[in-house]
Amino acid sequence: MFRFARGRNFGKVIRSSLKVPQAKDGSVFSPALGLRGGFTVGAKGDERKISDFDEALAFLKAQPSARWRRPNDQGNWGIVTGIRWIDLEF
Repeated sequence: MFRFARGRNFGKVIRSSLKVPQAKDGSVFSPALGLRGGFTVGAKGDERKISDFDEALAFLKAQPSARWRRPNDQGNWGIVTGIRWIDLEF
């Protein structure tokens, strides 16, 4: 599920990819969505804001359908539903 690489200089374990949900429009749940102070996840009316990416991702994985807020092309934040899980490389 996760691939890890050991950092040369610091001896830290660094993820090089992970599984994240992807919505029908092609958007993915990623660390970049937390720039507004956290990640908004959950169905409309039952949303929660989680400050940590890994905790938000774990919440999404535990749900029957992964739902999160992300900006659309006009910059408005709306809820999308994941239709598949993909490898996000970084």
